[in-house]
Amino acid sequence: MTPLPQPVTFPNKAGHRLFGMLHAPAQPRAGAPAILLLSPGVKMRVAPHRLYLRMAEEFAAAGHLVLRFDFEGLGDAEGDVPEALLTDLYGAIQTGRYVDDTMAAMDWMESAYGSRRFVAAGLCGGAITGLLTATRDDRVTALLALAIPVVVEGSHSNPIQHMTSGELAGIRQSYFSKLQLWRASTWQAIGRFLIGQSDYRLLWRSLTAPLQSRVRGPAAAAPTDGSATPGDNSNPRFAPALFAMLERKRPVLMIFAGNDRLHWEFEEKFANRQRERLAAAGSYTIHITPQANHIFSLPEWQDDMLAQCRTWLAAQ
Repeated sequence: MTPLPQPVTFPNKAGHRLFGMLHAPAQPRAGAPAILLLSPGVKMRVAPHRLYLRMAEEFAAAGHLVLRFDFEGLGDAEGDVPEALLTDLYGAIQTGRYVDDTMAAMDWMESAYGSRRFVAAGLCGGAITGLLTATRDDRVTALLALAIPVVVEGSHSNPIQHMTSGELAGIRQSYFSKLQLWRASTWQAIGRFLIGQSDYRLLWRSLTAPLQSRVRGPAAAAPTDGSATPGDNSNPRFAPALFAMLERKRPVLMIFAGNDRLHWEFEEKFANRQRERLAAAGSYTIHITPQANHIFSLPEWQDDMLAQCRTWLAAQ
């Protein structure tokens, strides 16, 4: 019988108490690393649709000690979040806001349970937090990243300007699919357009993207160090952190949802620019869960994702 999860608390670097739930395996697997499920943005230790609860139960059943906890200022944790806008909080997370909290969790687990090897795991903001933590702490020996972002968001940035060609193509297709005059939804869309409820910038950007691409010509070559190219919102910390893990032969599993813009951003703003270096680095696995949304909300999408996780973890 699987033990019930236990509530735990520990201090972070600033002295604030962080709260979490510890899932202990009924039958620990010898040599298995502990797993940290790192909170995805403001969704905290439960994650959307209780995704982290299911993941923790699956990983504990496979013999891993699992901790999911709230970062400072979120959920039950002490402290405050200084950002007034959600997009600015996302940007802070994407550049390492909660790396210190993650290291504090490892300190506590090492002290309480002797854990010295960790798989940093998480969805979106949790995934990038795990990756950035690996650059500062050798106890992170593997990364399990769901829908990891490769950009930096913020109120200073225009999201329409930075959309990928894949995103714009999907929006164009959506517009064209509505051009069926016998459908009520078509006339509703026309009505919204006429009374100013449509996003005219997005409409113009998506419809003119193919012409603008031909006028601009081929995109500039990516920097050899994997950093952001001028004029886009790529995270300058992402590529160096990922290649540092890969070059040290630290296993990485990246799972993306097929219908998620973060998958398109990964392909167009990172993978396409770094194909040769990625091929040489090795020790990583990428899986796409078909049709899934960003939060893997349907059971069949979770089943597919978890099957990949189980196979990958068994090899660690």
